[in-house]
Amino acid sequence: MKQRQRTTILITFTVIAILIVIGTYTNYNGSEFSPKTQIIDMAGRNVSVSTNPGSVASITFSATLQIYMLAPDKLLGWNSELAPEQKRYIPAKYQNLPVVGGGKQDANYESFLTLNPDVIFTGHAESDGSIDKIQQKFGEVPVVDVEDDNNINNIIPSIKFTGDVLGEQKKADELITFYNNVSSQVNTTVSKIPENEKKRVYYARDPTGLQTDPDGGSHTKLIQMCGGVNVVNVPLTKGSAQVSMEQVLEWNPDVIIASDPTFYQKVFSDPVWQNVKAVKDKQVYLAPNSPFNWFEGPPGVNSIIGIPWTAKVLYPDRFKDMDIKNLTKYFYSNFYHYDLSDQEVSDMLSSSGLKEF
Repeated sequence: MKQRQRTTILITFTVIAILIVIGTYTNYNGSEFSPKTQIIDMAGRNVSVSTNPGSVASITFSATLQIYMLAPDKLLGWNSELAPEQKRYIPAKYQNLPVVGGGKQDANYESFLTLNPDVIFTGHAESDGSIDKIQQKFGEVPVVDVEDDNNINNIIPSIKFTGDVLGEQKKADELITFYNNVSSQVNTTVSKIPENEKKRVYYARDPTGLQTDPDGGSHTKLIQMCGGVNVVNVPLTKGSAQVSMEQVLEWNPDVIIASDPTFYQKVFSDPVWQNVKAVKDKQVYLAPNSPFNWFEGPPGVNSIIGIPWTAKVLYPDRFKDMDIKNLTKYFYSNFYHYDLSDQEVSDMLSSSGLKEF
């Protein structure tokens, strides 16, 4: 009898101990247990997150795009309403995800919380000191910070980190491999271009063409990465720079890259712009913008496909062997989850101004 009692007590304590361990390391969510793990985010904070989160959101667009590329079925919502042109190359089941807003200062935190996210992402919140305030607003929902997700020159660590948190390491490795391949090919070629032969480039952001970004800014990194010289030498600010037509005429760029279709459509017939070398030589190009801008806006993972495109824009003769058509189809299929037809990719590239692809 005493032996049986001791056995019963031992079993009871064992069960209790197991339940304590489960309670410590897992959260119960419906009928499934979600194991937790401790990670160090890119702000250097210890954060307890689900080992394989099923639902995530981000308050910054650059991080949202990383989530969509790596794990679209885990993304809870977009930061803003998608335009019809953006939806064109996004599968229907992702087009109408809830719009949860964004921005660190004015995000609607309640709208995020109603979706019951397992993890909230935020971008570059360590560098501006906002990470702790963001965590406080989300309460017990873990917040992880991604740094350099808007830095095309050093974007690999952010992709790897996001893949690790999402449990999508293989997909992250695929994106990193694509980035390494195109950037290596471009760098190998442009590193051989003498300084006096490099194309001088102007980036036009708005319908007037006079809103731009100076050299050294995050929004024009593709120019330098692809062997060009940004002619805009005004002081670097947080926002875009407003310049005058007189300045553009003085800079007289060889190539203009535009992000606004209105400017692109009128620039060749605008008498003021006719005096700019790039316009005279028909060297004005429109960055593809569907579903997301290839050049910047944000300057993040969406700019990866912009690397071979910008290289082709600046130096078509040096990149004749770069198969931008198949690179685009691969990128869209694997990371935008949309299979482009041959006609769609041809239309996209020709509409950007590329003559050969």
